[in-house]
Amino acid sequence: MLYAEVVGHEALGAKLRESVRSGRVAHAQLFEGQEGSGALALARAHAQYLTCEQPTEADSCGECTSCKAHAKMQHPDLHWCFPFFKADGQEKATSEPHQGTWREAMLEGPYLGVEDWLDRLGADRKQLFISVDEALEVNRKLGLKAFHGGWKVWICWLPETMRVDTANKFLKLMEEPTDRTVMLFVTQHSDRLLATIRSRVQRIQVPNLPLEEATQGLVQRCGMDADMAASLAHVSDGNLAQALRMAKAGQDQPDLERFSAWMRSCWARDGRAMVEGSESFASLGREGQKRFLHFALHLVRQSIVGHYGAKELVRLTPAENVFLTKFSKFIHHDNVMALREALEEAHSDVAGNVNGKLVFVDLSLRVHRLLRLPASVD
Repeated sequence: MLYAEVVGHEALGAKLRESVRSGRVAHAQLFEGQEGSGALALARAHAQYLTCEQPTEADSCGECTSCKAHAKMQHPDLHWCFPFFKADGQEKATSEPHQGTWREAMLEGPYLGVEDWLDRLGADRKQLFISVDEALEVNRKLGLKAFHGGWKVWICWLPETMRVDTANKFLKLMEEPTDRTVMLFVTQHSDRLLATIRSRVQRIQVPNLPLEEATQGLVQRCGMDADMAASLAHVSDGNLAQALRMAKAGQDQPDLERFSAWMRSCWARDGRAMVEGSESFASLGREGQKRFLHFALHLVRQSIVGHYGAKELVRLTPAENVFLTKFSKFIHHDNVMALREALEEAHSDVAGNVNGKLVFVDLSLRVHRLLRLPASVD
């Protein structure tokens, strides 16, 4: 992947290229960025630049044998590690059975979310992890001689999914690196990594994309209509992975339909509908539940903005706009903060593996009371 293909982060890319040209390449680097920020894209561009045969100051050449291999995701000196689940009948828990699926995902683009990866694996609600067997396989691969005689690069996506025994194996690799080997970790939650790993890497903070850059990226690199790109960038808070998921869904907006039905049941305090809704919510799996609650937060925020007439600040898809025209009157200054707090607490509970059905029923009852709360007269 070329740096020119990365959305935004020009200054950060320039620093990475300068580290290569000056020969100051840390053997272990940690790219820290939230989903859709472009951390994985930067790691891919950095890996290609490291192995490019004719790099310029601005980018990889894109024409040499190495660059062409990167473009096809077939470079023999680039090794990948990512969370997976053990396939049925697999003797050792390694990522090998899933490498083809990963290659297909990366050929489509580096703005990949956990939910996207779960869908590709067909993992449903299975727990993804990086195993000890995988660490041993990585150790074997990095011990091989570089095919092109230059750098060997290993990219690990979501190292926070390692178990403690796995992390200790990788720690040993970091303490005893093989010659001309670079280990690139790409994390969304660096706080979940062992402190000993965090202390042995060069940390590279990848900030969230500003809405303007996210919009431009969706227009220029995805061929999206400018108005739709602006709407999706705002809805996703600059998360390109989420924006692309929504774009692929098109007019089909299951989260909007689910939210609309949920609000009707909460307003009416329809117990049967709440229970059925909790079962539907639980069926989404943890990542789907988090996504839906994030979407609910977005609609609540947009409702309060629209309620007080700041129409120019509202960023919605056409279908969302139709729904909020009616719904926003129920969101006001006396309940908006409590609604936000309830949704954020539910999101935190889901992230902490609390039972989804219980979370949803409790949240529904809280939302009912808040929707029925009348607005005070100023």
